[in-house]
Amino acid sequence: MYHSLRCRGACIVGLAFCAMLVAASWSSPAAEERKITIQPSELPPVIRKAIDKALPSGEILKIEKEVEGDDPGQYDAEVRSGGKEYEVEISPEGEVIEIKEKATEEKSGSGAPEKKWTSSFAQGSCSFSPTGKNRFFILEPGYQLILESRKEKVAITVLSETKTIAGVETRVVEERETKDGQLAEVSRNFFAICKEHGDVFYFGEEVDDYKDGKIVAHSGAWRADEKDSKPGILMPGTVLLGARFYQEISPKAMDRAEVVRDDVTLQTPAGTFKDCVQMEETSALDPDEKSYKIYAPGVGLIQDEDLLLTSRGAVKAPEKSPEKK
Repeated sequence: MYHSLRCRGACIVGLAFCAMLVAASWSSPAAEERKITIQPSELPPVIRKAIDKALPSGEILKIEKEVEGDDPGQYDAEVRSGGKEYEVEISPEGEVIEIKEKATEEKSGSGAPEKKWTSSFAQGSCSFSPTGKNRFFILEPGYQLILESRKEKVAITVLSETKTIAGVETRVVEERETKDGQLAEVSRNFFAICKEHGDVFYFGEEVDDYKDGKIVAHSGAWRADEKDSKPGILMPGTVLLGARFYQEISPKAMDRAEVVRDDVTLQTPAGTFKDCVQMEETSALDPDEKSYKIYAPGVGLIQDEDLLLTSRGAVKAPEKSPEKK
């Protein structure tokens, strides 16, 4: 956003108006914000429950209650989780208003302050479609990628199925993972593309974890229409080196990505790809865990850790996952 500074004869009027505001502030001072410190043991159960849900196993470092000001009754907590510290705002009713990673004093190599993670994407300006593509992501029914390692195989298939989440028609993309030939996980991911900007928004996922052919868990499942959740971005329409953004925004899942390279050349069993981007993925719930993915222009994901692309192309798009029929 750009701000223009203009001054003609109107500056005189502006100075006079400012003087009036100063005078008014002396005669009618605004109510000052006042907070009191609360001990964790004194927290109402509804507030404690909200913090535990937002940051499971988090350690409360400090918590204050606003008693006078714009938001009386609001709780402001500082919580340590996964080696990071977060600021959490909670309403008197126990609703998490905002979770924000605290800025650190670390500097980058250039001496500039460390960048923050983008979590607001102006989705209100988007017209969403369940079908489309950008340079590094294809959201068209029947498109399939298969990545393999020595022991694992992941088939990513864009289904014909759509699902409405948070009022948006999203496309279902199935990821089917096998280990040593045995089904390990099936996830159904919900995506929609912003027609105006090409951003691929991530609206959640359903996850079935398998063991011995049976579902044993649903780890990492979340939806953008659940409480305290909203869509993140899986792949921006314009990929910029150094960009940091949340892919998942939910108390259950807070994955995020940073574009660390935009000049990768990678040889895979499916061919050699140039001008690829590499992303480092972490989670605000577990910042010490890192993984790396590489995306090729016009193709999509070609490497996920030790998994490499072995085939790609169009298949007959299934209406639904076999397990969901």
